[in-house]
Amino acid sequence: MATEEASGIGEDVPVTHIAAFVAVTLTVSGAVAAATIVDTVSGVTTIPIMITPALMAIVLRRVQGQSVRRTVVGSLRGTTLRSVAFAVSFPVVFIAVAAAVALTSGLGTYNPGGGEFSYVGPLFLFPVFLLFAGVLSYGEELGWRGYLLPELTDRVGPVAATVLVGVVWALYHFPALYFGAQATGLGDPVTTSVIQMGAVLAVAAFPFSYAYYISDGSVLPPVILHLTWNLLNPFVLGNVYTNVEGFIAGQVILISGEGLLGLVIGIPTLFVVALLIRQRRFFGTAVRSDG
Repeated sequence: MATEEASGIGEDVPVTHIAAFVAVTLTVSGAVAAATIVDTVSGVTTIPIMITPALMAIVLRRVQGQSVRRTVVGSLRGTTLRSVAFAVSFPVVFIAVAAAVALTSGLGTYNPGGGEFSYVGPLFLFPVFLLFAGVLSYGEELGWRGYLLPELTDRVGPVAATVLVGVVWALYHFPALYFGAQATGLGDPVTTSVIQMGAVLAVAAFPFSYAYYISDGSVLPPVILHLTWNLLNPFVLGNVYTNVEGFIAGQVILISGEGLLGLVIGIPTLFVVALLIRQRRFFGTAVRSDG
């Protein structure tokens, strides 16, 4: 396989390793959220949760005999122009469409000066912030798209692998959403968590996988997609974790890209991207031709 040296795929990975990855990431997510969320969801919660998938991927690859350097450096090789263009354009277009629908439907109103951008420091330090935020996004993506997705793709094919990763990824978000909704008054914790988990599966799982598949086995495009989404969606449409409106004001769980509106718009998007994945349209070398 073309990406075997970079990713470690193709070596015999026991199913128990995959099960351990899932079990530990879900357990850490639940334990950290339960222990740290009091009145909002802060970095005390998100940072350890976000770096756990990468740490698990590194540990499990190390158990296989793969060095940390090979795992990290190899995961960044194979980035293509097509994959980066998709990673940037998808969240921008999706959020713009959601904002337009929110405004035209009356669910949202334009709120000049509204929205909390993730960074509020001096401009010259913004690149440092971007680097830190990118490292956190990498913390997730090395695990989800750099480890779990290719291992499952090798076994069940790209569409089924994407669904399985999406389900686990949605469950991974559940604790922070549940305890966050309790703390911030976003809405009924179970209802809001289910909506957001559905949005993770409908809006994010297939595009994130596709960004990986159309590269040559690099997690950098999913990292870019993740970072772009995390910067724009809360600023424009509101933050479902903190219940803070964006500059399109409205009930956050309704209009956010990770809320009900995102779920509704995401369903047809899911089918389009799933078809592209099924047809392996524009795929790079991240997937075996017979996989």
